[in-house]
Amino acid sequence: MVIIGGSGTGKSVLLKCILGLVPPDGGTITLDGADASGGDRDAFLKRFGMLFQGGALFDSIPVWQNVAFRLLRGSLKKSKDEARAIAIEKLRRVGLAPSQAELYPAELSGGMQKRVGLARAIASDPEIIFFDEPTTGLDPIMSGVINKLIREIVTEMGATAMTITHDMNSARAIADNAAMLHNGKIQWSGSISEMERSDDPYLEQFIHGSPDGPIETVR
Repeated sequence: MVIIGGSGTGKSVLLKCILGLVPPDGGTITLDGADASGGDRDAFLKRFGMLFQGGALFDSIPVWQNVAFRLLRGSLKKSKDEARAIAIEKLRRVGLAPSQAELYPAELSGGMQKRVGLARAIASDPEIIFFDEPTTGLDPIMSGVINKLIREIVTEMGATAMTITHDMNSARAIADNAAMLHNGKIQWSGSISEMERSDDPYLEQFIHGSPDGPIETVR
């Protein structure tokens, strides 16, 4: 599922509410019918992985420790050697060499940093993965590479994926289904093929990038 919509409509906040980083103003969040606000919070979060907008890597630790961050602490804790081996395997899956595992994030290009963030998101083999603006700041070619990686990895893992984006090329490359968020509500939802045929004026204006339509723009 890809969530599309204009800036400031609450797309990223939606993910943060699900993960408990931001308390929702109202309503409930359920997973497999169970209220996410109750029960074992650690067990709930174990099921998720996330690629943050901008990568959100830790500058002070090497790449492999960024990827293995969850594996080196908490209930998922593994030995340092085991965590490093997993990190290197996940880095390999996103196209990075073992030698790059010892580098620091500042020594990597933007595209490589995004790959490290993707490797971290899948390090614990989560059931559900969130991608927050995965192609922001990348050139068109690297955006295509990241989109292809996301699609391949999600399919291989059999994971549920929710992606937040305003990049329609990315949405078309990644998604099976899409939903448009507008003014705090789901304005439209359906398959990608249905999206292209929809006559919803809000959706049509957004996907074509038109300045004219029901979505107000600053003039």
